[in-house]
Amino acid sequence: MGLTSGSFTTLMIVVAVASVLAVVWLWPRLARGRLLSVAGRLGLIAASQVLVIAAFLVVFNGYFGFFGTWAELLGRAGSSQVVPVVRAGSLSRSVIITATDPGPLPGGKSLPRSGPSAAAAGPSLTGPAGHGSDSSPAQAGRLLMVSIIGRRTGISVAGDYVYLPPQYFQPAYARARFPVVLVMTGYPGSALAIVTRLGVPSTAARLVAARLATPAIYVMMNVSPVMPRDTECTNVPAGPQVESFFARDVPLAIEQAFRAQSSPGGWAAMGYSTGGLCATKLAMLNPRQFPSAVALAGYYKALRDHTTGNLYGGSNAYRNENDPYWRLQHLPDPPVSVLVTSSKIGEKTYPGALKFLSLVRPPMRAYSLFLPQGGHNFGSWTRELPQSLEWLSQRLTPAVPAGGQPFVRS
Repeated sequence: MGLTSGSFTTLMIVVAVASVLAVVWLWPRLARGRLLSVAGRLGLIAASQVLVIAAFLVVFNGYFGFFGTWAELLGRAGSSQVVPVVRAGSLSRSVIITATDPGPLPGGKSLPRSGPSAAAAGPSLTGPAGHGSDSSPAQAGRLLMVSIIGRRTGISVAGDYVYLPPQYFQPAYARARFPVVLVMTGYPGSALAIVTRLGVPSTAARLVAARLATPAIYVMMNVSPVMPRDTECTNVPAGPQVESFFARDVPLAIEQAFRAQSSPGGWAAMGYSTGGLCATKLAMLNPRQFPSAVALAGYYKALRDHTTGNLYGGSNAYRNENDPYWRLQHLPDPPVSVLVTSSKIGEKTYPGALKFLSLVRPPMRAYSLFLPQGGHNFGSWTRELPQSLEWLSQRLTPAVPAGGQPFVRS
């Protein structure tokens, strides 16, 4: 039973309600003043409170997507079975496919909320798998659960996702290379939330079907590859080189495993909350790799708190180098485009977004998408997502099918 599955959430709610009813029913039977009866009443109250709090946390986690699986919750998400990815007769051991599912149908039908089935019959980039759907890859694309091994940084992650659009499997695109969008979660977060809560694959499929966006590969990842630490996408001195992992290892692995474009113009970054900071940082520090980025309710200041620890080796200068505000005020602006989103009412990131926009100077270009009212939640981010993907699509180099006619947006 999955941690975020509807059946588990329902079970926890039922158990919590039953515990409250049990307190009401058993209370008169423990009304005597004996020590054993008092201990029994205290035990009932404690057990009921624990179960109610547990049910609340399950619902809360299901909505915000902090942890997508039991393995992530227990800190065991890093283990996986190594299976090579086959592409054009070569092997890439930097990407490991651990499960496959049909993607969302082009009309925008959502993926199963449980995500790719762990029981899928082995990795496959061509055949139907998971949930018994008979949709062919050329109709629905494929959603892959993957592990990625960083050859340069030594960082390895599991439980992330890659969405391949239907065009990837169509004969006309057999030799085409596709643009890639790296999508990152907030902290703490689960890559599964990008699939089920943010709905990136289903939204992308719907936009492509309406010819509002170009087909692209979406790489959906947890923003912190060394959980439970929040690294803010930083190359930590004498620690994990997270910025290099996302900027170097991930593109290299994806380009080796799939028909993905290389930069410039082939990659873009996107994220919500902490992922928005990371998308912005990756673009500003690596403008050739990520010439465009979207920050959904992101922030733009280098943080340090109990979740990050000492990210900057005690150096204020290095902290400044990782602070987008400081970089805009003291260094030449990079030639990148950034879309900043927030909500004018109800979103704590709005003042910071205005400050960021005010600091941007050419050749950097900044755009804004502000909701009149919203919050720091998936409800707001899903409203911002379609326009954000359309904006990114205008800046990506489209895949070119046989015959030389690229996908044309309406």
